[in-house]
Amino acid sequence: MLWLLLFLPLLAFLGRRERDALVRLSLLAPLFSAALAPFLLGQVAGPFRLDEVGLFYLLLTDLLYALIALFARGYFPEGEAWRFYWAGALFLFAAHGAYLAHNLGVLWIFVEGSTLASALLVYHKGGTRALEATWKYLMLGSVGIALGLMGVILVYALLSGATLDWGEARALVKGANPEGLKLAFALLLVGFGTKVGLFPLQAWLPDAHAEAPGPASALLSGTLLNVAFYALLRYTALAQAAGLFPFASGLLIAFGLLSLLAAGLFLFGQKEYKRLLAYSSMEHMGLAVFALGLGLPWLALFHTLAHSLAKTLAFLGASGILALTHAKEVGRVGGLFRSLPGLGVPFVLALAALGGLPPFPLFFAEFKAVEAAMRFPLLAVLYLAGLGLAFVGLLGPMTQMGFGPGRPLEARGLDLWALWLLLALLLVLGVFPPVGAFKTLEVVLWTR
Repeated sequence: MLWLLLFLPLLAFLGRRERDALVRLSLLAPLFSAALAPFLLGQVAGPFRLDEVGLFYLLLTDLLYALIALFARGYFPEGEAWRFYWAGALFLFAAHGAYLAHNLGVLWIFVEGSTLASALLVYHKGGTRALEATWKYLMLGSVGIALGLMGVILVYALLSGATLDWGEARALVKGANPEGLKLAFALLLVGFGTKVGLFPLQAWLPDAHAEAPGPASALLSGTLLNVAFYALLRYTALAQAAGLFPFASGLLIAFGLLSLLAAGLFLFGQKEYKRLLAYSSMEHMGLAVFALGLGLPWLALFHTLAHSLAKTLAFLGASGILALTHAKEVGRVGGLFRSLPGLGVPFVLALAALGGLPPFPLFFAEFKAVEAAMRFPLLAVLYLAGLGLAFVGLLGPMTQMGFGPGRPLEARGLDLWALWLLLALLLVLGVFPPVGAFKTLEVVLWTR
């Protein structure tokens, strides 16, 4: 049955180029997958096995994909919708493969597959700028993933070529050469960190988001980044099993903190709101990596969940704004709270959530990370400085777009209820954070 779970996303191709059929299949496949997956927990099929951590990310990806696919129904005209849904189906197939993989090599293959599939999403509109953004994304992503492959090969060699299976590798890695494992982890962190969007490897991120259509940006930020982050989680667990977590922790904290501080600076002066959201993705993935480096995988998992919900909401809101105003610049959009509350309220509150304001879950995640970082005062100070920079960088655009001068707008053909559903999920998650469930996932990550 795991093979069925893997190939379900490809059902979308049965819809050919008919938008309504594509929408139905793009809803049916992930929803059926989300309903089926819990019953397949623990099952094994070849190089695939579904554990609780993989199930968490698979469910999150499926549910967000279904919402994005439904919202996209009113966004794309009949003649071009098929390009989005076909590329989206390939991406969802690659994401399923990554979360089901229980093998070092197979995981790498599907992470690379997600890069190739999402490149089609970036190039959706065509044209010179889209081609340039896609080329940059593919080149940087391929260089990064090549470094990741070198890390995978090195781990395999250090295990004497005995296995690529995760469970067996965890048992054998304690006897591997520690210096070689350190080099392998550094290569893997740089390689998969390129896909995560860590500084200074994030150059593809703002251009890709600026050129991709809004629903595609929601997929890139809300789900694609998690695929590479999932690989980092697995290899950090492998380093922990080898007794090398202190080394891995230093690298993770350094990359996470640098990403936070750099993103905080980049957020200032951004004229286009989609680029602003792209740098916000860099910030929050840096925060998740920082939490992982602090030895809090449960918090890193929780942070990626909160970020995925908030960023999907923000990019879908940005899609609606762009469709209605045809303006990409922050300064040309205003008064959304008054003129179009159905769109403006959830979008502006998504920016507030990304800024780390209560009662949203990212506030809880950032507060818990500050508590842990207090063991190292300098780290805590730099962390708080980065959070402050990022919040101030978001505050101006949030104020302008929500309450600044703007013309009256009218929503046409957009499924705005999807935005309100995401907002409701964010509020529930912020008020009632399921810490116990995520600590259970942490145990699974460290021990299986």
